[in-house]
Amino acid sequence: MSKKYIVATALYCALIWGLSSTSKPSEIELPFMFEGMDKAGHLILYAGLAAVVSVGIHRAEKPATPWFQCFVPILFAAFYGVTDEIHQIFVPMRQFDLADLMADTAGAALIQCYLCYRWWQRPEKEVTN
Repeated sequence: MSKKYIVATALYCALIWGLSSTSKPSEIELPFMFEGMDKAGHLILYAGLAAVVSVGIHRAEKPATPWFQCFVPILFAAFYGVTDEIHQIFVPMRQFDLADLMADTAGAALIQCYLCYRWWQRPEKEVTN
């Protein structure tokens, strides 16, 4: 990955770390709040993290293998999710939540399915009459 994607990944991780450092992250009441909104937030945030890593790998000067391109961003996001959940043990009124970690990994996997499909789909053959 180029330096700009490494910096973008680090900044994105810092954003997640900052959000998880607050004791009450969801005190804002929005009109569209619903049960499970926390898990949707995890899914979206970690999809974004995996996407930043994935685009950085995809645009690197040295081409990556399809396995590396598809699975490393998921593994990175899942690993960062674990470190974030461990971090939350030390934040007042927060705890390690396995369901959050599952949402983190699911978000990363979903975006990777989409990105890998888009990058490596076979072009349709032109139909000639």
